[in-house]
Amino acid sequence: MGYREVHRMEVGEIIRRWQAGESRRAIAHATGLSRDTVGKYLRQAQAAGITQVDRPADPDLVRSLAQSNRPGPAPVASAARNARLAPHRDQLAQWLHVEHVQLTRVHELLDGHGVKVSYASLRRFVQESGLGRPARTTVRVALPPPGEAAEMDFGRLGSWIAPSGKRHTVWALVVVLVFSRHLFVWPLLHQTLEAVIEGLEAAWRFFGGVPHRLETSPEPLTANRS
Repeated sequence: MGYREVHRMEVGEIIRRWQAGESRRAIAHATGLSRDTVGKYLRQAQAAGITQVDRPADPDLVRSLAQSNRPGPAPVASAARNARLAPHRDQLAQWLHVEHVQLTRVHELLDGHGVKVSYASLRRFVQESGLGRPARTTVRVALPPPGEAAEMDFGRLGSWIAPSGKRHTVWALVVVLVFSRHLFVWPLLHQTLEAVIEGLEAAWRFFGGVPHRLETSPEPLTANRS
């Protein structure tokens, strides 16, 4: 079975529905996730101290629950990969840090030396063994003044079953004021231009004004269209 990554909004929806008294079966049916997946996240949420009578879960905790369950290489696969690449660690360091060879070229060079690994395996080994390039210095950007800018992005909320029985993916139009970080969420069934404009107009009514500039995510608007 293929891996189905569960996003932060879905984890938050699992916890919200559970705190509202819904059963695991009902949560799984509403979100489109398996009961095992729902149960796993609820067990982790309870281990982190969240209860059904608690206030809404802390967003940072929800984010950490989602990130901690992202897929990674299986232990057996990791061991086999390390066994092939570990003897060549010094040569990899020479190529990457002394000769400044790109990782794609390093992959070709390894193949020429008879070391057969996938590019993804090579990249993981480089990261996990400390051979990755040092992170660039982060430059803090000054915040724009109040009312200057808002950020717009999309996220997947989960699934909704219509009275007809048809399942629909529900998206969220998220608008955040850059200065105050106040947030507005507008559910969407389709990311059409008309639906987005309707959501943005609702956001301006909620905030009580329109910012001078609206910044969108770098991904195309149609990337998640249902």
